[in-house]
Order: sequence, then structure tokens, then C-alpha cells
Amino acid sequence: MDTFSKNYWGLYLDFLDDFKGLIYKGYPIAYLCHYRSLIRGNKRLMANLESDAFTKKLKSKGQQPTDVQATFNTFKANIQKKQTKRKGGKVVLHDVYDLLRFPEKTLHKHFNKSTTLILEEKGRKKRKESFPRAKGFTYQSFSLYRVDAADAIKKVKRKARDIIASHPEHPMYIHKEFQKRFMLQIEKIINRINESIQLFQRMSVSVIIVPSTHYPESRTLVMMAAKYGIPTVCMQHGIISGEFGYLPKIADIDAVYGPFEKDWFKAKGVKATGMEIIGHPRFDLINKPPSASRTKLTKKLGLDSSKRNVLLIVRGQKKYKEWDQFLKKLTVKQKVNIILKDFPNHRKHSLLKSHSYIHSSIGHKLYDLIHMSDVVVTYFSTVALEAMLAGKTVFILDSPFGGYSGYFSKMGKLSQEDPKKLATLFSDYIQANKMKIYADRTVKEFVSYAYPTKQSSSKRLMNLLKRWL
Repeated sequence: MDTFSKNYWGLYLDFLDDFKGLIYKGYPIAYLCHYRSLIRGNKRLMANLESDAFTKKLKSKGQQPTDVQATFNTFKANIQKKQTKRKGGKVVLHDVYDLLRFPEKTLHKHFNKSTTLILEEKGRKKRKESFPRAKGFTYQSFSLYRVDAADAIKKVKRKARDIIASHPEHPMYIHKEFQKRFMLQIEKIINRINESIQLFQRMSVSVIIVPSTHYPESRTLVMMAAKYGIPTVCMQHGIISGEFGYLPKIADIDAVYGPFEKDWFKAKGVKATGMEIIGHPRFDLINKPPSASRTKLTKKLGLDSSKRNVLLIVRGQKKYKEWDQFLKKLTVKQKVNIILKDFPNHRKHSLLKSHSYIHSSIGHKLYDLIHMSDVVVTYFSTVALEAMLAGKTVFILDSPFGGYSGYFSKMGKLSQEDPKKLATLFSDYIQANKMKIYADRTVKEFVSYAYPTKQSSSKRLMNLLKRWL
């Protein structure tokens, strides 16, 4: 492991140990927290995680890549009750942070309205590009199952503060944002424990599907389901670019995209029986007819119909300097229309100001933009996979970091860390199609490994669910 990852996980294991006495109804609260957000914003700590000297300060030293997963395997095994089939029970879909993203068509075609319950988090704002609610399905908020736990929350928070006070110089615990977020998560976890109990007592549940087990809302639900012997499936909501967003694995089955994830998870200590190659239902729509034709979009975006369309995917101001260098190095600006797609795509990106020839895509759907594009250039994003599934050539501005999975390593020259080199290769491709044969072969080989598509994801998911229905 690289130094950052080693220290990141070592600090996490220390956190789990230091707060092991913080328990509610038999559940150690620390195991249900969203660790990454607890250290976010602590610049001094994040810098220290890069240092070998920091390793010496940790209690958990010299850990292997499998240690964190092994810790959680033991934790869940101590909770897990024998699973039993509950015929006629509900299929519960839990949407957390708008990550489920099941298309309405998938729900109507494959899920029974009378036996499906979709649980949402109250007060969460939907993104503009979110899938709309499916008509005829039952949607509920967890607040319907809320019980008064104010006294218990106060008691647990007091104990948490006592533990923090016993570590007066700890680089993680003394940070004000850590303390604020930790207290909020304690409240969320205690409420979700009680809400889950109420849910399982009021209705029969056959299986639970979540989009992530990274957050306390969904992780707690999955762990409570284990105690009640209810099977759980975690969808893969995006490519595994870094391990910090996908470890530890919590659900009974993780519905992964392809062999890459199975190999990667096994290397981290996950049993092969805990994974199924499913893909994601939203990708089933990638080759459906777009809602807006190329001709219509060309007119709306003010593009030159005689030029090739290039879709540029960025994420806010991240890698602004690199993208600026990429655009400045291009030698084919006059031959292409460059359409910028930001995530989130709510306001004009600063690259539009410094490079006036770029077109904004605000208000247009991602899949429509992919369909009307000839080439896609992106950061290490799930959009790269989606574009390749749509048959597009993709160039990737890759950027290895601590915990990086190496997901796009099989993309060869099409994936570059140096933005200037990426611009040169891209320009060569546009100028004379020098790389067309190489690019076509590389994309085809990558997709066949990363996302086998012999059957739709929705059908594969339903075949998995038949185990419990």
C-alpha cells in the first residue's frame, strides 16, 4: 500500500478501537459512521497522512490491504442471523444521496408495484438530472418510522465527548469539524437503528437494495437487516476510481460492473460469493434513442454541423489548471465543436470564459450529449465507461492518487496523466485518424472486460433477487 492509504486505514482502525465502547442497542456507533467525511477539511491531518513519520504515531501499524475488510467481516458475522425466505415480503429500495438512479422504465418493467417500497431520505434535494419518481410505486420517508430517542442521543453524545476529551492531542479528534460531524452522525445512526426496527416489525421484508453502504443512513440499515436475517444488495453507483469510497464492503451481495471489481474486491479481502456481476440498470438506457436528435442539439447549442463534436467532461474547478493546459495545447480547435459538460452542471464554468470557442451544455441531458458526440474527453469518471458503452472513443485525463484503483490502466495511451500529452494524442487522432485502429481496439477490449453486456443489467438484477423472492 502507498503511505497515504496505509495511514488512512490505520487511522480508521484506531478510530474504531478508540470508540469501541460507544454502543447503542448493541451496535458500536463508530462502525456505522462515514469515516471519510469525518476527516474531510482537516488539512493538517490530510498532509500528515502522506508522511511515514505519521505511521509511527498510529496504534494500527503495518496493516495489510485486507485488514479493514477482515475487521468488518468479523463485525458483521457477530450480528448476522440466519436468512430465511419471506414469500410475499417487500422489496425495499433505499435511495440515499440520490445515488440509486433506477430508471422509471426499469421499475415498471421489472418490479411489482404492490411488493416494492422505495424509501427516501427526508429533506434531500434532487439533482436536476435525477430520474423522476415512478408512477404507481409507493414512496416513503424514514421519518414515518421515527421514534423519540432524544435522551439516548444525548447520553451517547456525552460519552463520545468524554472519549474525545481523553485524547487531547489527537490530530483527528481535536478538529472542530470532526466533532460537529461526528455528533450529527451519532444522531443519524441512533435514529436509523430505531427506524429500521420499526420498519422490520411493521412489515415483512424479503430483500433490501441500497446504492452505497458508505453513508451512515444506508450502512446502519444494512447492518440492522443482518440482525433480522434480511438479505441485502448494494448496487455499484459509479466506477471504483479510489478505494476510500468502496471499502469496506458491507452488504451481503455487491452488484458489481464486471471482472475488474471482482478481482479488486478479492484482493481487498472480500469473498467471491459476496459479489455478482450485475452492472447498473441506468446503463441499460445508454443505447436507447436520445430524447433530442443530433440535428436538434446542433442547432440549440449553436454548433457548426460540418465539424466533429467533442464532449468535454469536467468536475467543477477540479483540475482546472490541467484542463486549461489541455485546451491551450490543442492544434485542432478549428476542426471540432467542443461542448463542455460540468458536474454538477448548474452554472457557467470558468473554462468557458478563458476559452470562448467552447460551448456550454447547461440544461441538456448527459446521454443526449454522448449520442451526438464523436469523441469524449473526460477526467477519471463513470462517464468514460458510459461513453464507451455507447460506442464512443474516449480520452481520459487520469490522475493517480492515494488509494487509486488503477481502473483505467487498460486504456493504454488513451489515458494520460499529462494534459499536454493527452492534447497531442487527441489532436493526432482528430487530424488524421492516426490512432483510430488503436483507439477502436482499446475501447472494445476495455468494455469487454469492464462491463460484459450479454444481458441487460435489469434482468441480471432480477435473476439475483429471485434467490429471496
